[in-house]
Amino acid sequence: MDATTAKQITQWREELKTHREKLEQAQLVVAQETKLIAMIEGGIQFGESLLKQTVEEHLQSDKVESVQQSEKAPSKK
Repeated sequence: MDATTAKQITQWREELKTHREKLEQAQLVVAQETKLIAMIEGGIQFGESLLKQTVEEHLQSDKVESVQQSEKAPSKK
C-alpha cells in the first residue's frame, strides 16, 4: 500500500510540474500578445489621428480656396 501511495504521489508531482510549465508558457504568451495588441492599437490610433488631421487640412484648404474664389468673383463682374 505504501509503495502504491508513493507511486501515486510521484505521478502527481510529475503532473504538477507539467501543468506549472504549461501555465508559465501560457503566461508568457499572454504577456507577449498583450504587448502586441497594445502596439497594434497604438498604430490604429496613430492612423486614425493622421486621417483626421488630413481631412481637417483638406477642409481648411477648401475653405481658403472658396474664400479666394468669392473674393475674385466680384472683381470679375
